[in-house]
Formats: sequence, C-alpha cells, structure tokens
Amino acid sequence: MATRTRVRAYLALIALFVVVGTCLRLSWWQLERAEQKRVWLESQQEKAELPPASLTTLLANDDPQHRRAQLSGEIDNTHPVLLDNRTLNGVAGYHLLSPMLTDEGRWVLINRGWLPRGPRRDVLPPIPFVKGRIQVEGIVYQSPGEAFVLKEEPLPDNQWPLRVQKVDFHAIGEKLGVELAPFEIRVTPDLSLGGLDPLPRHWQDITVMGPQQHKAYALQWLALAIAALVIFLFAGTRAQKRRLTGKPE
Repeated sequence: MATRTRVRAYLALIALFVVVGTCLRLSWWQLERAEQKRVWLESQQEKAELPPASLTTLLANDDPQHRRAQLSGEIDNTHPVLLDNRTLNGVAGYHLLSPMLTDEGRWVLINRGWLPRGPRRDVLPPIPFVKGRIQVEGIVYQSPGEAFVLKEEPLPDNQWPLRVQKVDFHAIGEKLGVELAPFEIRVTPDLSLGGLDPLPRHWQDITVMGPQQHKAYALQWLALAIAALVIFLFAGTRAQKRRLTGKPE
C-alpha cells in the first residue's frame, strides 16, 4: 500500500511539473509576443506619421505597410474588383477596389470603401464611376497572411466586376494584363474621388492582436499554473491528513 501511494504521489508530482511548466512557458511566450507587438505597432505608427510617399517610393520600400500614400492618375472603371464578405454594422457587402494607372505609369488597386450587397447575391451592386484624373490619399495595406476561404476557385475570365474572396494581386494583375503593386491603397475616410460622395470607409486591421490581449492571455496561463499548484497542495494535504488519522484514501 505504501509503495502504491508513493508511486501515485510521484506521478502526481510529475504531472504537476508538466502542467505548471507548460502554463508558465506559455505565459512567458505571450509576454514576449506582447513586447514584440508593442515594438511593431510603434514602428507602424512612426511610418504612418511620415510624409505621404509616391507609388514608386512605396514599391522600393521593404515594408510599406501603413505608410501614407499620395497618388495621381486615372481609375480604370471597366475592371472593378469586389472583395466579398465585408460587413458594416451587420450588413453584408463588399470592398470596392479599382485599378488605378498612376502618373508614374504604374498600376495599383485603390480600395474605395464599402458597398452594400443588396437582397440578391447574384445581382452585383452598381459601381460608382470616377471620371478623369484624380488625386488619391490613403494608407498602404498588405494582408498579413492568406485569407481563409472554403474553396479555392480560379478567377473567371472576362467577368467584371470581379468578385473575389481574397485579393490576389498577381492573379488580378494577370487578368488585367498589367503588373499590380503587391498592396492596396485604402483611401482616406471622407475623401471624395472625382466629386463623388465618399463610400463608407471604416478601416481596421482586425488581423492584428494588440499587446494588451497578449498580456491578458499571459495572465490566464499564469492563473492556470497557480490553480494547478493550489489543487496539488490541497490534495496532498488532504491525503496526508487521511494517512495520519488512519482513514483510507
């Protein structure tokens, strides 16, 4: 009986070390991620405060994310792209991205904002037409990773507006017969393009978890480690009392 009790105690102690060690390691990892994210966000904020850059300057930058852009050129109204599954205040819709030929002779997708989908999915919304040469101000946006889609489908031929589940700059550029910049320009809210009323633009980078969330997860893992230690001590104390009083475990 004593040998069996010792074996159970050793196994419980090993399990405690594994659980507590794992929880502490995950807690420390979340704290490291919080610090990394803080530094990254500060660098992005510093870039956002730099003067607006031309498309040529942005293309030469290794990390143009969140840089301010100022472009001049003409919108290609015949080849709009509708990014599917964008909601605003609970209403389904699209992000409208239009190819733009800049005065520098380069092409880039301009995210003009949100359009409501309408009651029928098979009927695409009307696309506001932008006439003439315009000036665009906005922020560079690059998706941090691949968007999740239920089924990967090739882009249809000669079907415009082009409805997509994710923005593949290379594939869309091939359909257009041009080389697109590997990012989009999210137009500044309330900026009119060609005299049109601005589309709703509520830009938010939902793929980025803030430092505070990482710290909250770190605290949760630390709490789990403490809880495991408390449970082990409570169970050990209770078993010790039973042995001293001669009660069966």
